[in-house]
Amino acid sequence: MVKASQSLVPARPDDTSTVSRLNAKALAFWSSKPDSTIILATKALELSTKQDDLVGQMHALRNLGIGYYEKGDYSEAVQSYKDAIALAETLDDESYNAQIRSNLSMPYLALGAHDEALENLYIALEIAERNNFTNTIAHANHNIGMVYHYQFKNDQAIAFYEKSRHLYESNGDTTRSTFILGNIAHLYLKKSDFKKAKEFYLQSLALAEKNDNKKAMGNALQSLGAFFMEQKDTETALHYFLRAKETLESTGEQTEYLRLLDNLATCYLKVGDTDTAYAYAAKANELATQQQQFYYIQTSAQQLSDLYEKKGNYRMAMHYLKKAALASDSLYSRQNREELVRMEEKYKYQKDLEQTSFLHSMQLKRKNQWLYAAIVLVCILVIIALLFASNIRQKRRTNLILKETNLFFEEQNAKLEASNHFKEQLISLVAHDIRHPIASLQNVLSLFENKHLSPTEIQQLMSSSHKDVNNLISLIDDLLLWVKLQLNYTQLQKTSFSIQEVLQSIVELYQQKARHKNIKLIVEPTVNIQVYADKEAIVTVIRNLVDNSIKFSNPGGSVRIRTTLTTSDGRVTIHISDTGIGMSTETIEKLFTTPNYARRLGTNNEEGSGLGLQICTHYLQLNNSKLFVESIQGRGTSFWFEIDTVEQF
Repeated sequence: MVKASQSLVPARPDDTSTVSRLNAKALAFWSSKPDSTIILATKALELSTKQDDLVGQMHALRNLGIGYYEKGDYSEAVQSYKDAIALAETLDDESYNAQIRSNLSMPYLALGAHDEALENLYIALEIAERNNFTNTIAHANHNIGMVYHYQFKNDQAIAFYEKSRHLYESNGDTTRSTFILGNIAHLYLKKSDFKKAKEFYLQSLALAEKNDNKKAMGNALQSLGAFFMEQKDTETALHYFLRAKETLESTGEQTEYLRLLDNLATCYLKVGDTDTAYAYAAKANELATQQQQFYYIQTSAQQLSDLYEKKGNYRMAMHYLKKAALASDSLYSRQNREELVRMEEKYKYQKDLEQTSFLHSMQLKRKNQWLYAAIVLVCILVIIALLFASNIRQKRRTNLILKETNLFFEEQNAKLEASNHFKEQLISLVAHDIRHPIASLQNVLSLFENKHLSPTEIQQLMSSSHKDVNNLISLIDDLLLWVKLQLNYTQLQKTSFSIQEVLQSIVELYQQKARHKNIKLIVEPTVNIQVYADKEAIVTVIRNLVDNSIKFSNPGGSVRIRTTLTTSDGRVTIHISDTGIGMSTETIEKLFTTPNYARRLGTNNEEGSGLGLQICTHYLQLNNSKLFVESIQGRGTSFWFEIDTVEQF
């Protein structure tokens, strides 16, 4: 391929036809041979730069972005796409600007930068719709679906996927449909609709084979393998995985290949072939490390740790366990850092806005004061009687304003004192809860380092420390969410969704935890209706309430979830009740204002942050709702709230 590209060097330095041919060949190899795409695009960029050919440079940079993305070099892909966008804006080429922005969203998505991905996609969609670029509209809709897919917004993702598929096929393009069908199948699998998931997976494979699209075939085969592995049919799953391996290795594509290695290692572990599982896990770990794919570094390192532990090689098992933990921390820390920076910037912006508004208000007040003084002076010079009457009215008005102002400040001071009292208690709790597990873990590590412990004691202390660290992570998650709400950073995204599906997914999520405590988790026959609210907020509220019900229920108890339709205003009421330890009247009165009362140990000494009900209250207020509670000590507790239905709108 290098020799072929060298043979295409133009005879004259101003000949742009060679650049065009190189870019065309580079684009032709993007799916099957991304290395060739990079080589040819690099050559095209060098020649177009020498010739000062901006159009050729723009096309070459776009092709480099495609090649780097297919190879898994996401940072390089982002930079190449950005440079191409800058040239498109210089050339005022809106068609290419929209196309490249849609492409740019994919490496951003792979790097976990969802906000940047959506920002570029909606800019691309606006440009494409304004100019009726149908193909780019379809591409942007598909990629928006992928972002929502990664954010677990399944219904929104399916809607964008279907719109994209319809647009492509209406233009006679069925090649893209293979990937779209596969993505839709993934979402139905998450919704536990196995029949539809299998149907879409098979449609995707059939279409890929019809078009002889190797990358699409590899993707569809791998997806079918994952589907059958989830159905515990490992023999069929392995058959599809091995077919996918043969297909993907012929293309040189790295992103799907990395996922395949991870799946093969998992599949061979399930069939008991630990040697083959080790080989694939090691290869996956090496490739993931090269690409800095923290998720796959974590999964492959965990697999290698488990395999070495089975072999009795505890030193290597500990090495890979640490590597998995570091990868997990990197993922978590990066997401939180980005979120905190965005929150801090918005907070600073709001403070600057408030300061500017305050200064403007003070200037207006000064101007008004001078104006009033001038009017009074004129009135004094014109007629004493009019001044006297005006002076009386002014005093009355001033007294009324002062009275209202004093009342306002008294109310604000009361709210401020209550808020400060809550925050002081919260800081005290957080300081204690963060210091305790860290100090405990420090002591354990010190004993472990000095070799003062027997293996049994090490196991016991590690188990205890693991529990402390899990509690600490949960506390930090709750605290970050609470801070986010206090800074008014939350923006509602109200949509219509099925409350029945939400309740079912939450029950599946907590079923294992309930079984572990021998507690029945029951969803009573409910009204199957579409509600209108922020789905993530409502899911967070229900999950917190179900988690609390399980936490404060004794073994042998039950937690019931039911919904009823409020006939008076057409809203839906969601009830979560348990047969647990209940609460006293005093506890209920202070439950939402004092974190000490909300923060209690569960029946199995489960810990909590005390912020869950605060978060629930905030989210419900944003959705025009309120949380209610009834409880009898020793007999159980019931929480309920109402949300709007689609019919109301």
